[in-house]
Amino acid sequence: MAELPEIAKLTEQMRETLHGKTLKTITLLQEKCANIPADEFQRRTEGAKFESIENKGKWIITTLDNGENILLSLGMGADILFFENEKDLPEKYQIKLLFTDGSGYTARFWWFGKFLLASDKELATEPNTKDIAIDPFDERFTLEYFYSLLKGKKTQIKAFLMNQKNVGGIGNMYMHDILFKARLHPQKKISEISSDEIKLLYDSITELMNLSREKGSFAYESDFFGQKGGFTTDCFLVGYKENQPCPVCGETIIQIKTGSTSTFICPACQKI
Repeated sequence: MAELPEIAKLTEQMRETLHGKTLKTITLLQEKCANIPADEFQRRTEGAKFESIENKGKWIITTLDNGENILLSLGMGADILFFENEKDLPEKYQIKLLFTDGSGYTARFWWFGKFLLASDKELATEPNTKDIAIDPFDERFTLEYFYSLLKGKKTQIKAFLMNQKNVGGIGNMYMHDILFKARLHPQKKISEISSDEIKLLYDSITELMNLSREKGSFAYESDFFGQKGGFTTDCFLVGYKENQPCPVCGETIIQIKTGSTSTFICPACQKI
């Protein structure tokens, strides 16, 4: 599942490639991904130019010059692929955007992907995106901000960080190593975490997100041009390495249930 490093990379590539292009047609082969019928989607976007493309957490929001916004979520995974002309279309896709210059992009969702349209007025109250918090790549995501974010909270640390209303963009894939690097058990309550541990956690989040970004994001995810990232499973410290030795102390890595998700931890380094 694409998380912040993958979404940030895709957003940047889309912004650089699509800015200023004019939409000709949008083909919706799977209307359940959208929030309005295909003909209305086409009517409200035809002839509009791509003004800006930004991400909000795991969502990619394209602002058009006619007061409309396209909201894209990859869900549990998706291929979002650019093409120079329609001869280069991938074999399978559910959505196709064609620009007046003959280029475009397609979307093939693996599971739970969304492709929504919202006017500027509707965007302010759009339930999927309105409450998403800033992400660790945002310049406002400082250590001081992180301290204030956790102040007075009593919930378990993993559940708190996974909530997109608290921190945007981070999911379960990177969370294993984030908590391991901070030496925190995923079920430890925030009220029991010291100031030094909060700083260690902040450093862990920013370092791991930036490492993946520097490596071109996760190797199993394709970018806008079909290229894979350089952050491989070998880059994980404890994530997805059950029954292997901890890279710090040698204890056997285990997998535990944490709410609706599982977490890989070192039981020696991450004591509750």
